[in-house]
Amino acid sequence: MTENLEQPCVLLIDDKPDEERGRASAISARGLKTIVRTPQDVTLADVAQASVIAVDEYLEWGSGSHPEVPAFFPVDGLALVRVFQRHAWKMETSPAFVLRSGELAKLGESLPAAIRESALAAQHDLDWAFNKQDAREGHRIAALAAATHELRRTFPAGNGWEGGRNWLGLADTEWCDIAATQVDACRPPDHSVADYTSGSSWLRWFAQRILPYPTFLLSDLHASVRLRLPLADFQSVLASDSPLSRKINEFRYSGNLHDFNGRRWWRAGVDHFVDSLLAEGDWDVSEGELLTEKLTGLHGGSLGSLPHKHPVVAIDANYTESKWVIDSSEAVRLSPDLWPVFADEPWASIDDVEGDPQIRSLVAREDQNRIFGG
Repeated sequence: MTENLEQPCVLLIDDKPDEERGRASAISARGLKTIVRTPQDVTLADVAQASVIAVDEYLEWGSGSHPEVPAFFPVDGLALVRVFQRHAWKMETSPAFVLRSGELAKLGESLPAAIRESALAAQHDLDWAFNKQDAREGHRIAALAAATHELRRTFPAGNGWEGGRNWLGLADTEWCDIAATQVDACRPPDHSVADYTSGSSWLRWFAQRILPYPTFLLSDLHASVRLRLPLADFQSVLASDSPLSRKINEFRYSGNLHDFNGRRWWRAGVDHFVDSLLAEGDWDVSEGELLTEKLTGLHGGSLGSLPHKHPVVAIDANYTESKWVIDSSEAVRLSPDLWPVFADEPWASIDDVEGDPQIRSLVAREDQNRIFGG
């Protein structure tokens, strides 16, 4: 069966479809086709045309839907997803499969809160897991559908894939080749695995392994650290219309899923900008002072500067970034579960480690002697 490549389509599966009409309308208002079905009413044609199949976690089956003791029957949304995955596989279609739950924190209680959605998805062979209480859920589902639709259109060999440059929106810039090299260093599934999954493995890699972590794309905090700017100053610059703001926005990631997990910045662009500023400076001035001078001049207003010689971003046991940047001399490296080896190393402040047994257990082996001695 041929996939519909004309319009992104979202299939919402819920045992209470009337409660999802508002969500469906919000998604449709973004230019997507939206179908709402009860589990019993889903057809193969629905599965074939869907860009995203979103299934509610808890389902109440009507009387007469199945035998009294349904050992073979899907017991919840996670089990039902498996059924639809096999149908899609059989029809050679590749929608994104997501779970929607009003109790996501309960379902993933033991998982770090900052990566709970992506971690749950990875553990259950899904593309994503959404919190139904999230006010942005409809927007994010629509973004995922659009990204999947574009992936279907561009992934096949000879159709403009180019290692994902077009899908990522990587423009022709002085630093684009460096950015492409950084993308490749994160081991994207571009070859046999991607072919086997019709490209859907790329979506999972990007959503689950790239966006939640500091990789070739950076959060506001990580980008501000590379510019030696306090986060508040960085965000103040972006809220302005200064030459510095316009320059920084040249490095803003604008490809698929660009605001799925908050805005992101091309690492290669930020680093190239920093190098160009430092290349014009006086060697007798420290890098931090020179950057502050150059950035302030471009902004046209006073800017602060990080006082640390080697600033690092710290996280807590939930993998949540601290807004307070610290020096590496006051921190230890961590080795947390699921953290990609190609991402920037995560850190924690020594004070937090000494006061929190949970984060103490994450300290990397090479830094343990700084905490435990020996």
